[in-house]
Parts: sequence; structure tokens; C-alpha cells
Amino acid sequence: MTFPQRLLVLIGVAGLVWLSIRWLRNYFADRHFPERFDRSDVGLNGSGALIVEFTTPYCYECKEALPILEAASVVHSSHLAVVDASDRPDLAVKYGIKTTPTILVVDRKGRVKSGWWTTPSEAELNQALRSTGSSPA
Repeated sequence: MTFPQRLLVLIGVAGLVWLSIRWLRNYFADRHFPERFDRSDVGLNGSGALIVEFTTPYCYECKEALPILEAASVVHSSHLAVVDASDRPDLAVKYGIKTTPTILVVDRKGRVKSGWWTTPSEAELNQALRSTGSSPA
């Protein structure tokens, strides 16, 4: 390959990287977690912390996250709600859910204290649940 050909390939690759970065910035720019979550949307009116996982049937990471979320909900005596966004598109639209998994930790007053678009670590999840006033059993 000659020098001009290598230069053209390099310019092409650099252009693709630049376009990818611009697309990712735009994609993530409008993503945010809701500030509030209405517990009655998942049939819960009780007190205590709430972990909400928005999922879809084809989301492999959602299935992997579930045991971690279940364990944390038991340890912190909190509720866990799994919302299938394909069954409840109304809730996905209401809360601006654009990707799965979306995991929220909600306090007893309905304020979203933490959120993730991937499986949180055990430490992150425990800290978020403690921030709701929930303490390990």
C-alpha cells in the first residue's frame, strides 16, 4: 500500500471515529433518569425503598442483574418491581426509558435516589439503598 493510500485509509478511519463520537454524544445527551417515580404505577403504595428494573424479554443483562437486585431487596427489606417495557410501554414513555436495563432506586416519598443503565455493583446498590434511609436487616 502506498503512502497516499495509507493516508486516505487513516483519514477515513478518523472520520468514522469522529462521526461515532458525535452520534454517541447526541444519543447520551438526552438520556436522564426521572426525578420521581409513582409507586402506584407498579402496584405499591407501601413504605420503604423500591428498586425498579425496566427490562425487555430480549435483554440478557436484565436477566443477569435480577439476582443481584433480588438479594439487595431482601438485605435492605425493600420492594423490587420488574417492569417489562414491551408489556408496559406507557411506563417506559412516562419515565423516559430508552434502554434496558434501566434500574432505579426510589425512596419512600417517590424520589429517585440513584439510577443505572447497566447492572450496578453490589456496593453501589447498597449505598443507594442506604441513601433512602433503608438499612440492612
